Amino acid sequence: MISSSVPREIVVMYNNALELSNRGDLDAALREYRRAIDAYPEFVAAYNNIGEIYTRMGDSEKAILSYLDALKIEKHYRVLLNLGVEHFNRKNYDQALKYFVESIKQEPYFLEGNYYAGLVHYTRNEYKKAEKYLLTVADLDRRHVKANYLLAHIYYEWKQYRKTIECLDRIKDLAEDKSFINRFYGFCHFYLGSYDKAVSYLTEALECRPEYARFKKYLDRLNYENKMKEIGDIEKAIADLEEDLSQREAQVLDLTKLSMLYIFKGEYKKAEKLIQSHKKKLA
Repeated sequence: MISSSVPREIVVMYNNALELSNRGDLDAALREYRRAIDAYPEFVAAYNNIGEIYTRMGDSEKAILSYLDALKIEKHYRVLLNLGVEHFNRKNYDQALKYFVESIKQEPYFLEGNYYAGLVHYTRNEYKKAEKYLLTVADLDRRHVKANYLLAHIYYEWKQYRKTIECLDRIKDLAEDKSFINRFYGFCHFYLGSYDKAVSYLTEALECRPEYARFKKYLDRLNYENKMKEIGDIEKAIADLEEDLSQREAQVLDLTKLSMLYIFKGEYKKAEKLIQSHKKKLA
C-alpha cells in the first residue's frame, strides 16, 4: 500500500507507528501516524492504519471517517474492505456489500473481498450468490476454513451431501470444532444411505468433547443385542427424558442422550432436528 513516491523519512515514521501499534501503545501510534500525514497528506496507508486502530479501540465512527479520508486519495481495495467490514459489523449489509464488490473490482482475486461478499449474501440467505464468491475463495485457498464451512452448510441445505462432504474433507484437520464437523459428516452419510458411518460419526462427535467421555463408554457397551437390557424400553426412555426436559432447561448431555436414543430407534430426522436446533449448546 506504500508507494515508491512516499519520502523515506515518512516511511520511517510509518514503521515506528506500526511498531507502537503492534506493542499495543495505540495512542502513541496514532500520534506518529498523524505526524506522518501532516508531513505527507496523501499518505493512504497511514489513514488506513489509523482506521484499523480505531476499530481495535471500538470506535467505529472514527474508523469509518479515517477510511473515507483514505478513499478520497485512492480507492485502494484494502481500504474498501476495511470500510465494508465496519458496515458489516453494524449490519448495514447493503453498504458493506457495495464496498466489498468495489474491492473485488479493484483486485478480482482479492481473497478477503470475495469472502466477505459471500458472507453478506450467506447472512441474508442468498445462497446462490454466496456460493459464487465462496467458490472463488476456495479456488484461491482450497483449505480456507471459513469459506468451506459456509459452502458445506449451503450444500447441506441444498441436499447436495457429497459436495458437503467434499468441503468438510478439505478442512477436517484444520477445523477446531471436531464435534461439529463429525455431526455434519454423520447426517450427510445418513442421507446417502451409509447408516453405519452415520452412527459412527455421530458417536465420534461425542468423543471429541471430554465431558462426553463417560456417556461415550456407555454408548460403546450398547449394541442391538443388549440395548433393551441396558436401556430398557426405548420408547419409555425417550418419553421419560422428553417429559423431564419439558420441565427444566436441557443440558448438553441431555440433548445428546436424547438424540442418540432417537438414532437407536431409527428416528434420524428427529435426532438431526434436535441437534440442529440446539447447535450453539452442542458446539
